Amino acid sequence: MLREKKFLQSNLPSEGETMFNPQTKVLYHLDRVVDFFNDKKVDPINVEIDPSNACNHSCPFCISGHLHLSKYKGTEFFNRQMMSREILMNFAKDISTTQTKSISWTGGGEPTMNPNLKDAIDYIKNNSKIEMGMFTNGSMLERFDLFETIVKSLTWIRISLDSGIAKNYNKLRVTNKSNNFDIVLKNIKKLIESKKKFKSDITIGVGFVVSQDNYEEIIDFAKLFKDLDVDYCQYKPEVIQVERNSSANKKDQISSEFWAKKVIRLLSEASEILGKKFQCNSYKLKDLIINKNKKYGREYKQCLGSQFQPCVGADGEVYVCTSHRGHKERSYGNLKDRNFSEIWSDMNKRKCVMNQIENKEKFSMCSQLCKPHESNKVIWNIKKNFNQSGLIDKLKLKSKELERKIAHKNFI
Repeated sequence: MLREKKFLQSNLPSEGETMFNPQTKVLYHLDRVVDFFNDKKVDPINVEIDPSNACNHSCPFCISGHLHLSKYKGTEFFNRQMMSREILMNFAKDISTTQTKSISWTGGGEPTMNPNLKDAIDYIKNNSKIEMGMFTNGSMLERFDLFETIVKSLTWIRISLDSGIAKNYNKLRVTNKSNNFDIVLKNIKKLIESKKKFKSDITIGVGFVVSQDNYEEIIDFAKLFKDLDVDYCQYKPEVIQVERNSSANKKDQISSEFWAKKVIRLLSEASEILGKKFQCNSYKLKDLIINKNKKYGREYKQCLGSQFQPCVGADGEVYVCTSHRGHKERSYGNLKDRNFSEIWSDMNKRKCVMNQIENKEKFSMCSQLCKPHESNKVIWNIKKNFNQSGLIDKLKLKSKELERKIAHKNFI
């Protein structure tokens, strides 16, 4: 276990040294946390929005696979809906009037499949100070001519590959000639060229979700991008969402032995190959490996992090978080009925939904290692000690120190 412990210690996020540090970013936004505890109106720090539930890939480990993978046809969740232009543009106009710090274009499905995405990005860029980022499989950037818009308007983009070998990539994601490995690699190179052409500051990253199907390609992925001008290569462990735990295709979290004995060694080698480009969600690995009482680090009693990072689904629902896509009972309201600002201001509805999750279900219907998981840890600790003399003042000083150190501080 010595290698595993050394890797986790050396790659766990330290203050300001990585863009993947939710706990530190929450401290930077301490003012909003304090206002929330004092029952003041607080706009989100980050909103994740799904322009599309449809996807042109079929990744088996997709956290939203229950919305679009063929094996879920006939279930209550299956919904390959595309957000309409009217709802998308109304959202863009409304969110631009709020104090929201950032938006992440994501899915659901593949965000770039929505033909109106470009107009929505342009509107928000031209009418607000909201930062934007994007998660994408990168296969459709050419179709709607998104390269210039992306490098001029986004703070970051991360292209998910999850493989380092073309044949395996195409098999894993079930691709065709229009969206395969070669197309994605070509688009990444064109994105890099566009960044240089327009002298953009955008951060271009590539992602690798480590699973039992692809872990042997960790090194291939590192070698592929070692000399390509991407800014980082991020590895993160596969997390089994609750829908896969309760379906006929039931699957539990991958055992700690897999991560400790098979993955850590390869990640250590990838780190040596990539140098400063190497990024890893090591806090998730730590929870998976230690797995105390099978809670995976979930010692908090409230999902407080979700109150700063909701998810807007392609169906128009404003969900508690990305892990609850498709679960209408965990939505605060729908953009077809009210705009986002009105829905977010309805504290009675939000408290009712959260009471169901926290007190009645006690997280039993929540995916482990969910999006707000890391934020929950630090915000729960702040709440428990909120009235401790001098604590908030000390944290405020720490918050000011962090401003110049954190990359992408508005994206939790």
